[in-house]
Amino acid sequence: MTIDWNHIATAELPTNCGWKGTYRVRYSEIGDNGKVMLPALADYMQDAAGWGARILKLAYDDTVDQGIAWVLARMVIHIRDYPGNGEDILVETWPSGVSRRVATRDFRLTNSKGDVTGVAQSYWVMFDLRERRAAQWPDWISERLPNPPGPKLIEPPLRPAFTNDPLPACDTIKARPSDLDLYGHVNNVRLMQWVLGVAGPDNRPDFHPDSLDIQFRTECRVHERVEIRHINGFAAITREEDGTDLVRAHIITHPKTMLA
Repeated sequence: MTIDWNHIATAELPTNCGWKGTYRVRYSEIGDNGKVMLPALADYMQDAAGWGARILKLAYDDTVDQGIAWVLARMVIHIRDYPGNGEDILVETWPSGVSRRVATRDFRLTNSKGDVTGVAQSYWVMFDLRERRAAQWPDWISERLPNPPGPKLIEPPLRPAFTNDPLPACDTIKARPSDLDLYGHVNNVRLMQWVLGVAGPDNRPDFHPDSLDIQFRTECRVHERVEIRHINGFAAITREEDGTDLVRAHIITHPKTMLA
């Protein structure tokens, strides 16, 4: 996929559905190279998505009484530059369309100099909090979605790239209560951390890839034991009990990391 950084930089924040906020990189969020790690950036974007949903009255507080909530199904992230400790990052976000009951939300990351440092597109579906499965959309959800939506900054392929090659197990993790979010399952940023923990050459950690295309296929519950599997930039989080892939990801590593 070709990234048009000029298009990304010049797209206007929509007045009807856009939100922006500034986040400062904390010491606890940087890696051994002094740069913020990708899961921290994803955490900023997750927070920004919540604030953006609030202005549309589509946030968790607006849906939970109906027994439904948005859950992240896929996220595609491309990073040009990772900021360092103490640097400010402007995150801009807006809904960018709906297709087959999947809503997309785009993100643009800009540093204090005004340079665009990253872009992302996220895919959201409705989740039935009682039945623990995908939910139908009530009419009021569609009525509150912006018309028109904001522009799409990137155009990822409809089907994420993945491999048919066997993925060897690199690590085993048991989900802990501290991994859970308010939905009672392991948070998507924590799952991203697990994937990137084996994403580098020789299955070493790589928390600063050029890009990540990650699918959240089904939830990971507390005390479930999973295998983290990886080969040649393709990774999966697989439930040991039944072999189900809970997460699949395609990671493109920075050339400098490849040479390390």
